Order: sequence, then C-alpha cells, then structure tokens
Amino acid sequence: MHGHRDAEAAGRVELAAVDLRPEVYRREIEVARGLGIPVTVHACGPRTAAGQVKALADAGLLGPDLQVVHANCATDDEIGQLADAGAAVSVSPFSELLIGYGLPRTTDLLAAGIRVGLSVDTTALTGNADMFAIMKVTQGLSNALAWDEFALTARQALGLATLDGARSLGLGEVTGSLTPGKRADLVVVSPAGPNLGVLTDPAQLVVTAAQPENVDTVIVDGRILKHGGALTTLDAARIGRDAQQALDGVLARA
Repeated sequence: MHGHRDAEAAGRVELAAVDLRPEVYRREIEVARGLGIPVTVHACGPRTAAGQVKALADAGLLGPDLQVVHANCATDDEIGQLADAGAAVSVSPFSELLIGYGLPRTTDLLAAGIRVGLSVDTTALTGNADMFAIMKVTQGLSNALAWDEFALTARQALGLATLDGARSLGLGEVTGSLTPGKRADLVVVSPAGPNLGVLTDPAQLVVTAAQPENVDTVIVDGRILKHGGALTTLDAARIGRDAQQALDGVLARA
C-alpha cells in the first residue's frame, strides 16, 4: 500500500507550498526537474491556501511529474488544470479532518481523470499510519458526500491504496500490483481473525473489516519484513524506547 510517505523511496522532492515563497518553490521545482526528480507539493489544503493550484498552473509548474497533496479547497477550474497537466493528487483524509482542512474531493478528482492515491500525510498529525483505516474513511466520506452507497466502491478504495497510489507517485510500472517484472511488494492479510471469519468479497473484506493486526506477512522488494504476524528485521520494543529517549532529549533541550 502506498502513500506520499513513499516519496523518499521514489527519489522525490517534497515541498509544502503554503510555507514557501514563489521564488523559492519555483527554483526548487525547476532544479528537481533538471535532475529528473519528481516533486510532491502540499497545496490547497486549508481555505487559507486557496488558489495555490492556480498559482502553480499559471507558473507552468504543473505536470505529470508533480503530485499535489490535499487539494481540498481546489476549485473545479483548478481540478481541471490538474487534469489537463496530467498531475497527480494524494488525499490524506485523517490529517485533513483532524486539522480542519475540510473534506477530501476524492470522487471529483477521480471523475476528472486525475491519478489519485491515499496518504498518511504525517503521523505527527494522524497518530498512526493505518492504511486500512484510511481506506475506510475515504470510502465513507466519498459515499456520504455523494449520498450514494456505491459512489466509491471497496475495490476502488483498495485500488487507491495500492496500484493507483503507485501510479500517483510515478511508480505504476515498478510496484502496486502483482505483475511479472515488478517488485515483490506484498501485504498478506490472514482471514483467520474473528473479524475476517466470513470470507466473501476479498476487496470488501479488506477495506471494511481488516485491521493492521490481520497482516500476517509483509514483503518489500523481495525482503520479508514481517512473517507469521511477527516483525523479522525490527525490534518494536527498542524502537519505542529509542523514540521516548529522543522525545525526552527534545523536551530537555526545549
């Protein structure tokens, strides 16, 4: 499953447009393009960021190698500009809800033919990186806004977290699906848990019922990182201790 936190793996340059002056982000995007590096820009999230997509379009900075995160307050015309430029959008509903960015425009973006993926944004805001929960809330918000139970299906939501997410990062030919020649990137969900005990439509079950504890195996580029429900390369207890020590250090210096 993919979100814009995969930007580092994709060799991306990530910018928060709302925090940068135009002369700064223009130069950074131009430099990235000169190096052949795709760019992720946080734009049109809160209402105070209105017009940022138009500014990028007017400056000629939108393109297939640029991914916009959020776009909650993007106008219909701006969505059209994103589509015309072939730019991608990553929606991060949990962080957007928590910090008052309004509601994601997932179905509007999809209807415009834009490549859309799901993201965590940052765990400092969301508290976790639970893509199962992100799929659930994305589907729920889309259907609620449309007053239609089937505006965004479970299979579409699963696609946003997998192949469509990879495509939105420009990695559609590398990962996102079980296809010969792509990386062996797998998240294996076990149906043995009581919440998954009645196996019907797999996509529906994964999106609406699955939770992180149902993940049996994780393989990244052929490397097994989790097997039998246990981490194989990381010490979770040590990570927790290191994180607490790092926080203690920050608080002490502050």
